[in-house]
Amino acid sequence: MTEKITFFLILVLFVPVLSAQTPGETILESYERNFIRSSLNTKVNVLSDAALDEAAAEFYGPLCEIALNFVLNNASLFRDDPDILSITVAAVRGVGEYEHNRAVETLWQVFLRFPDKAIRYEILAVLPVLETSSLTGKIHEFLIEQNHLYKSGISADSELLLPLFSILGKTEDESSYQFLFESIGLYTGDLREEAVKALYEIDGNLFDFFLRVILEDQPPEKLSAFNLALAWEGLSEEETGKMAEAALDLALAVPGDRRSEILELAERSLFIIKETGWVRALPQVLKYYNQSFTAFRSNITQKHPLINAINCLGNLKSADAAQTLVLQLGLYNSRYAALQAEENEVVLALINALGQLGYKASYDVLHYASILSYPDDITEAAQNALAKLKW
Repeated sequence: MTEKITFFLILVLFVPVLSAQTPGETILESYERNFIRSSLNTKVNVLSDAALDEAAAEFYGPLCEIALNFVLNNASLFRDDPDILSITVAAVRGVGEYEHNRAVETLWQVFLRFPDKAIRYEILAVLPVLETSSLTGKIHEFLIEQNHLYKSGISADSELLLPLFSILGKTEDESSYQFLFESIGLYTGDLREEAVKALYEIDGNLFDFFLRVILEDQPPEKLSAFNLALAWEGLSEEETGKMAEAALDLALAVPGDRRSEILELAERSLFIIKETGWVRALPQVLKYYNQSFTAFRSNITQKHPLINAINCLGNLKSADAAQTLVLQLGLYNSRYAALQAEENEVVLALINALGQLGYKASYDVLHYASILSYPDDITEAAQNALAKLKW
């Protein structure tokens, strides 16, 4: 009989008793006390029981935060323990279910402390329903680390990165532009698409960001920013013209021996100026035309930049553009019999551009081209251009 009493006393001492709420104690304090006193393998049961309480909405979020702090404080002892993982998952879900924003920082600490994918994915599943503005800088730091690992040859974890990109997109923090832009240049497929989507979603001055990259970064980044800007639905027609003008102006400042580095950006911006008829960029287009013509005379195979510049001038309604093209066509008319095939292509572009502009001052050179012994396609184009002149 004495042995039975002794055994019972031992049970009382070592088995936690989940007591009811005591006088003067809040519901949260009661559950917190029970959570602290319970054994490791029954703590998750305390959370489960609390979740069923009719008053759970009043205390369950803070209780889950308490549980997460317990996990953090004991991470070095029980990091891989299954019970710790169960407690963590239950607490994370509770924070999300009751949108307990005060636990956001604690959630992120758990995210960093526990590399276990199951835990991290759970945290990423609830962060979007919480106020995460305080985490923006920390997410940036984590992305820098992940990008560095990817560059070193480690595969990207899409399930980890996709939600983080999405979270940044829902903020109003313009500092995320740079981190998302770098990720766009690094990843492909779904990751790139999500980073682009997040970049466009941030409520900030994205136009200024794109313009800064075009003006200050290296040629590949300049071109990437320009293309991303053009694909952005939030870019106005005026901003499109301004950006193309700035990009072309920048390209013109690059020394001739480095022209190839910036040629694609120059051609892309020239095309946009042509398509939009952005006449304010006429000085830049004329300068690009002159540069291209000089390069063409040095190497007759370099005809495409010159022809593109001529096509652009033909879409800019300006007497200055027409005068430039008239003078050039006049020079070609004077030596038409000696022109090479590449030069004939340039002549055809000049005639078509003058036809688009429709300035009557071009009548003489177009008429002369129509009666010279040019190839048939050129004389026919000259006749068509004459018919378009405005009188």
